[in-house]
Amino acid sequence: MTSFNFLSVAQDARRVTRGTPEMLAARQMERLNELVAFARAFSPFYAEKYRGLPDTLSDPRQLPPVTKPELMEHFDKVITDPAVRKADVQKYVADLGNLGKPFQGKYMVWTTSGTTGMPGIFLEDQNWDTVITAVNVLRIGGEWYNWGVIKGMMAAGGKSASVFAGNGHFFGVTMLERQRRSNRSRAQRIQLIPVTLPIAEIVQRLNALQPAMFAGYASALGLLAQEQLEGRLKIHPAIVISSAEPLSAENRALIQQAFGVPPRNNYGCSEGGVMGYECRQGRMHLNADWVLFEPVDANYQPVPAGQLSDRTLITNLANRIMPIIRYELGDRVSLAEEPCACGITLPVVNVEGRTDEILRFAAPEGQMIPILPLALWSVIKETPGVLRFQAIQTAPEQLEIRLEAKNAAEDGPTWERVFANTRAFFASQGLSQVTITRAAEAPMRDPKSGKFRNIWKK
Repeated sequence: MTSFNFLSVAQDARRVTRGTPEMLAARQMERLNELVAFARAFSPFYAEKYRGLPDTLSDPRQLPPVTKPELMEHFDKVITDPAVRKADVQKYVADLGNLGKPFQGKYMVWTTSGTTGMPGIFLEDQNWDTVITAVNVLRIGGEWYNWGVIKGMMAAGGKSASVFAGNGHFFGVTMLERQRRSNRSRAQRIQLIPVTLPIAEIVQRLNALQPAMFAGYASALGLLAQEQLEGRLKIHPAIVISSAEPLSAENRALIQQAFGVPPRNNYGCSEGGVMGYECRQGRMHLNADWVLFEPVDANYQPVPAGQLSDRTLITNLANRIMPIIRYELGDRVSLAEEPCACGITLPVVNVEGRTDEILRFAAPEGQMIPILPLALWSVIKETPGVLRFQAIQTAPEQLEIRLEAKNAAEDGPTWERVFANTRAFFASQGLSQVTITRAAEAPMRDPKSGKFRNIWKK
């Protein structure tokens, strides 16, 4: 397997960033054919799936799509390293002490649920890591880290805080923990603040750290912006980065008002890494030279620019250990019809994103306490035995949970663990009086949108 060179990847990314559409298309097809040839040679799953297809492709649509359930079912045959087995990876991710540590000393591992509710495990090799790093340094570094941001980072000693779910091998958390493990000084300067903590404790930790870089889920950033405006939070970040949830215009304005800097946003997933980044004009550009991105309808047919897709197919053109080729994401997106005025010629995408809601429950003292959707999600989803769930607030002091266990024989014990963990979480938020019940029905897709929502209020 050919190893990618950081400098060569960065130099080529610089050319493509403002290059012609023809240049981008050439890179895509060259890299797609290299990836498919490798997958055919070393992945029994793809060798069988692509049997009878041309040796050289002229269009990605010549390849059949794949889904998360399909890849998880055939995991050992999808992986191109015969030394990697699903059972061993599952044992690895079951131990949170492995966060940030390479599996078998050479592969990073992410876990995900996604909008389908089906859990997934994905591996990253050194090639993918080289590409993510080089492209991020060139593109995100060039757009987001101006001299003012750099001075602010230097003045604060490079301190950063990320408000994420820390109880799973999620993409952002694992990347963060890997940085922290790289040396002791980084571990002190780079902090992960669990989003499951009460807002008051998150505020306390941020005030103590005084980070120059402040990142988190959009919903968490919005709540913390309000804390800043009301005087309880008192930090002065040089850059604020939003991830994992849609950043609304209202939230964007609130965050900028509170912290004095425009929030930066990126678009990523465990399967494709950092797929997009915002330019200085606030438009999301796709790293389309390394992630082939296809908005499609329900029949996998391409949708024209300007039209909202039913789903999206992605191809990770860098990763070899676990080929992700025309893989179905639940994301509904639309590509911009006109190029961006910033001069970057990479495609611009609008992402519909998650539809989970911030819940607010009545505390005994009468005030309403917010519960962040990804905080509650991480508590329930990471409970052993959970396959799918939905949490619905039905009243100011009531939460109803729809649950599907991985093993039907373990349904009762799984619910007991979910109930105990959720109750403990609500107690930690000062909401011990909230009633938690199990719904009679199983988790289900929204009958109108067809999407799988995890958390909302009636």
